Amino acid sequence: MPSEDFAAGGRRQKKHHHHHQLQIREVWADNVDREFKLIRAAIEHFPYVSMDTEFPGVIHRPAKHPAAMTPAERYALIKANVDALHLIQVGLTFAASPTAPPALAFQVNLREFDPRLHRHAPDSVALLAASGVDLAAHRARGVSARAFAALLMSSGLVCNPEVAWVTFHSAYDFAYLVKILMGRKLPRSLPEFLKYVRVYFGPEVYDIKHMMRFCGLYGGLERVAAALQVQRAAGRCHQAASDSVLTWDTFRQMKSLYFAKEGSLQLCAGVLFGLELQEDAKLR
Repeated sequence: MPSEDFAAGGRRQKKHHHHHQLQIREVWADNVDREFKLIRAAIEHFPYVSMDTEFPGVIHRPAKHPAAMTPAERYALIKANVDALHLIQVGLTFAASPTAPPALAFQVNLREFDPRLHRHAPDSVALLAASGVDLAAHRARGVSARAFAALLMSSGLVCNPEVAWVTFHSAYDFAYLVKILMGRKLPRSLPEFLKYVRVYFGPEVYDIKHMMRFCGLYGGLERVAAALQVQRAAGRCHQAASDSVLTWDTFRQMKSLYFAKEGSLQLCAGVLFGLELQEDAKLR
């Protein structure tokens, strides 16, 4: 049974920290059902999930500097982009506890996006291609968004308060997943969107970009990882699974260094960086 393998694997991981052996599992239409069986079995042992997405950049630009925008204005911009664009890749990394090494990593390759037909930011798509994302293979062999949504809903990953989610600057990541799970355009208002995030992903959502405010850390994922002396354990940057692994390792290093005190991590739960509402309207 996979779950026994996972239990044993979990013990091995914790004992020997065989970090360098982490293999990214590529998920395509022809193996998606099998891989989601592994995911279903894994959640019981590895309920901490870090997530990253790749998408074709942004086509609607802000009229003013993002720092000068209100959360509602930022959400309106995110909604305009996400409603118009197609998700390309989702990376999911699983771990046993907030300080455990990553045990499993999956890269779900989606089929919808076609640069010949769909709007995109050419520089972003060129960067993905240069980073090894094979868009022709995605169109030929990728998982459909509808199939992915159905598998996510039945996987135990979403609508499960036992699962904790870790992300980096996650507003776009969650917006794409909410859009796919709903099967339609994003909700009109920010509070309504955050309600859906809460329903699908639960109260334990950690955005490293928000956590950094309490640690005196600045910059993007690569810069923060370097500042914490965290190295990329698998894959290449600008690929979703590799970035989700780096996100996880950065999170657990932050947890050890800055949030070691019991309960201190919970203070950061339920806040998406840039989309903060007043305390009483968080994802709790």
